Amino acid sequence: MVLADRAGLTEFAALQRGLRTLGVPSLRIDAEAIDDLRIAADIADRSLTVNGRRIVPTVTWVRHFSPRAIPNSASSPFRADSWCALVAQMSHLAAHHLPGGPDIGRLIQLGDAARAGVRTPRTIVTTDPAAASGSLPGDRVIVKALDGHFVETEPGTLAGVFPEIMDAAAARGLSVRDAPMIVQEYVDHGVELRVYFLDGEIRTFRVTKPSPEALWCDADSVSVCRVSTPESVVAAVRRLTDLWGLRYGAFDFLMTRQGPVFLEVNTDGDWRWFEAKAGVDDVSMAALAMVKALHAQAAPKPPAPVALTGFLALGTGRRAPAEQVRPALDARVLGTFEIRVDGALVRISARKIRLLAAILLLSPNQVVATDQLIDSLWGESPPPTARKNLQVHVSELRRKVGDRIFYEGWGYRLDATPDELDLLRFRHLAGAGRDLRRRGDGQAALNLLGDAARLWRGRPLAEFACVPLADKAVSRCTELYLTVSEDWAELEIERGRHVEALPRLDDLVSHFPTRERLIAARMTALVGCGRAPEALSQFESLRRHLAAELGIDPSPALRKVYEAILQGRPEDPWSYVCQELDT
Repeated sequence: MVLADRAGLTEFAALQRGLRTLGVPSLRIDAEAIDDLRIAADIADRSLTVNGRRIVPTVTWVRHFSPRAIPNSASSPFRADSWCALVAQMSHLAAHHLPGGPDIGRLIQLGDAARAGVRTPRTIVTTDPAAASGSLPGDRVIVKALDGHFVETEPGTLAGVFPEIMDAAAARGLSVRDAPMIVQEYVDHGVELRVYFLDGEIRTFRVTKPSPEALWCDADSVSVCRVSTPESVVAAVRRLTDLWGLRYGAFDFLMTRQGPVFLEVNTDGDWRWFEAKAGVDDVSMAALAMVKALHAQAAPKPPAPVALTGFLALGTGRRAPAEQVRPALDARVLGTFEIRVDGALVRISARKIRLLAAILLLSPNQVVATDQLIDSLWGESPPPTARKNLQVHVSELRRKVGDRIFYEGWGYRLDATPDELDLLRFRHLAGAGRDLRRRGDGQAALNLLGDAARLWRGRPLAEFACVPLADKAVSRCTELYLTVSEDWAELEIERGRHVEALPRLDDLVSHFPTRERLIAARMTALVGCGRAPEALSQFESLRRHLAAELGIDPSPALRKVYEAILQGRPEDPWSYVCQELDT
């Protein structure tokens, strides 16, 4: 597999590590390192020779490989364009190339979507934003760039225009621009969604931000959480990907009472930042599964191996040597930290070795950088011998858990399977359960989500609560556990099992008293148990807390639940909550 992008992007770095774990060979071409690249493409046999290594690409994926990503592109545009042309044409040597489909601009996207029956905002391209804003409905408009938000004058140097929400009156005072721009009607909405499409699989995040430019200018103010995909959005995404022939795309939608509104699709769209914010790796895993499947389709099938050792041993009275078997591992991080090998509890008394094991197990099958491990084990003032000491600790840990820890050149990786690590079982059950719910198989989803939730034995790794690297991983696990619990509770409530859902909701709300999706589920379960006054009291407690601590009110979706309980019709807002709080 050939990956072409630029340095500094984490998507392909993580993908390549996953491919290595799966035994899929890959080559990465970095736009910022082409001076050291010697490449030849042979059209006759569809092969590439890169720095003396001959390959036949099965899958190619090109992202952010643009002329301006190439050093000295301003002084040598011909050279930059030639490299980009080579990469673009090279990608078609493979049986499968990503993202697939044509390179479509925003105007074409919006026009095609509208003709396909997907709602879009009214949009005008103009050099006179003042005149355009006067012809759009509503009292607000959005002014934004026609193509990319940025122009890269040289690698790493950005200039551009951020999207801006403006009062229509203020927009009518804008001056004539020297470049065409988009002026778009502002769509009142409840939720903004980032939706990833990966060769049939769909993963969705809810994005909450104070302003459009916050994604670039104030990332800390942006909150992201993994959510179920509304059926109306699934239908729109499938309609558009079929229309454009896309295998990959990052879609932006606004959710309104009338349904989804399509804004744009970015075939270069990043996903690792959104995953990190949400504390999940759903898109990365789907991307890895996608490219692995495409590679398997295109790769030539090798002949079945012949066990020569066993064959030659026949009739000699000697046995073929047995395969080396690693000791059985049973590691648990979702609660009190435990490691068992071959059924026996492993006692690790040295805190640094115990912490090392915990950090590696929190990122199974992924490389953890040596510098991060040193920072976690020794803090801000590591000793001069920290690297050597780390090697000693790794060797000691290998003796206890078997030969499953590997050095990758810049860090260490601990390999584990779902049978060996509760975190991997939890992720697998959670992902499968949520997928089944999205597909409408509620009972099967309920069973898997319940199995996932039962793996949770309390706060993971509480003994390492002050280690930042461990805390970040635990936060991601906790967010997924809460989402699983919310899905499970909603499915129980949908089936009228309010009594069964309430104990877990009681416990979770006591620990997370401002999480509105949990509170909405608990209020509805309380009403189902004949305890409507307590449900109303729950809302009032939250309202007072938010006002005192943050100076804000509960969301409109949660207020709908409250008002419907007051009016004696909790079933109406419950359907609204499932659409708004879980989308």
